[in-house]
Amino acid sequence: MFRQDPLNTIMALGSRFTPVALRTAATLRLPSLVHEGHSTVDALTERTGCDTSALGRVMHYLSLLGVFTETPEKTYELTDVGRVLLDDHPSGLRRWLDFEERSRLVEKRFEPAVDELLEAVRTGRPVYEKVYGRDFWSDLAANPEIDKSFNEGIARTANRIVPELARIYDWASVKHVVDVGGGKGALLARLLGEHPELRGTLLELPNVVEQAEDVLAPVADRCETAPGSFFDPMPAGADVYLIANTLHNWSDDNAEKILRRCVEAAGPGNRVVVVERLLDSGKDPVMAAYADLLMLVLLGARERTAEDFREIGGRVGLELTETLRFETPGMWLLEFVVRP
Repeated sequence: MFRQDPLNTIMALGSRFTPVALRTAATLRLPSLVHEGHSTVDALTERTGCDTSALGRVMHYLSLLGVFTETPEKTYELTDVGRVLLDDHPSGLRRWLDFEERSRLVEKRFEPAVDELLEAVRTGRPVYEKVYGRDFWSDLAANPEIDKSFNEGIARTANRIVPELARIYDWASVKHVVDVGGGKGALLARLLGEHPELRGTLLELPNVVEQAEDVLAPVADRCETAPGSFFDPMPAGADVYLIANTLHNWSDDNAEKILRRCVEAAGPGNRVVVVERLLDSGKDPVMAAYADLLMLVLLGARERTAEDFREIGGRVGLELTETLRFETPGMWLLEFVVRP
């Protein structure tokens, strides 16, 4: 396998065919077909409708990448690497890599900006605007279908983490939670559904709040919306301000501003709960590093370590009091208390 050979490792890592071949495999569901017993190129051709010779060449390349094992008789077996691309793998990476997946629209939009990484490294600035003529958030607002795909991704993330979020944190001690920048309310709706005594407020931009009504309908008797920006004063009086998968979208200066608004609204003794991927989590390091670079090229933002959050929180009057690991790789909950 090429990973034992430094030259071929660099060749494979540097070739544009590597990501395209992986995405071709995901789109055609080649790992699933091999897993089901379709172990020859002829059998795979019959199931996919592809050209036999071309498909055989791709299968050979994927075998060199470690997705399949290729025998001298040109039959294929799935490796542990290839199993990650099965439909039922908890990572969901097959969908993420599928060229034809409709909900991948926003990820497809990212890719030209990723190609501008060199400039982002040289300048430390986002390059999305260079590619599309407007910043990321303005581009979403101008493209409803891409914005919809983005919010569907947020909802998928919420569906993955809410069962754990509802279980690992002491929500029984909370009466009222404000979901800060909570999108269309998928996370808040699931959280209130899990905890019938909990009340919630969704703080989001007015155009997003308008789209949250149906999502929040099942818990409407215990939930209200607050149209507005988290850079402006927030609704006061809740005992927990929840910020999930949001601060990584912003620079340190802006993350500090958001947390300062939470502190102002919460008041001494109340809590700010942050849910984020941590760079130093020790799990899923490649995904964390990928997300960190993506934040750079799209937004000039970053993923952070626990110590980064401690330092930013400390500057606005927050004390880090608890950290809880999710089973979802890389994800953590950080509880802060507003200092007197």
